Amino acid sequence: MSKAILAAIPIKPFGVAKRRLADRLDAATRSRVGRAIAARTAAAATDAGALVAVVTSDDGVASWARALGYLTIDEGTVAEPGLDGAATAAMLEAARRQRGWAVIHADLPLITPAALLPVFARARSKTVLVPSHDGGTNVIAGRGSAFHFSYGPASFHRHLADNPGSAVCTDPTLALDLDDSVDLRRALRHPQGSWMRTLVG
Repeated sequence: MSKAILAAIPIKPFGVAKRRLADRLDAATRSRVGRAIAARTAAAATDAGALVAVVTSDDGVASWARALGYLTIDEGTVAEPGLDGAATAAMLEAARRQRGWAVIHADLPLITPAALLPVFARARSKTVLVPSHDGGTNVIAGRGSAFHFSYGPASFHRHLADNPGSAVCTDPTLALDLDDSVDLRRALRHPQGSWMRTLVG
């Protein structure tokens, strides 16, 4: 069942995230949008039946997550820096709890619980990779503690090459991550992204 899944959402400090949107949004708006999308992502994972944990090294993000009722994982528990380290920390925590795991990017404005359900279901038996529209990996799910994370440009093909037996799940509501102004325009035009219009003005 999807309740066996620990859905981990790595989150950077809201005040410094999404600088590539600076040509479209000021710092306060970027912070507000980041919080809103992260909350929507966490809610979607919860509604899909997962136990949600926010992975961060920032005290403000951790306090925000706990106030919403989510677990927190300190990304500093492993030596590896950045997103790879955060994902590894989440995977190890899931293994400690004897749960499957899913690492979900926090900036998926179109995400829905329905999109996550098949990912969680397939992760019962194999690793699942969900590619982004630009060649990244927006969701990775699996079991155990042996997966090697390798995020960054073209990460989907690296992850697939390193794990050739993985299932690939493609879904347009999981494929769009909010990296820049082009992504923002795409999100605002999509029916699932209309909720953001009041946030960005």
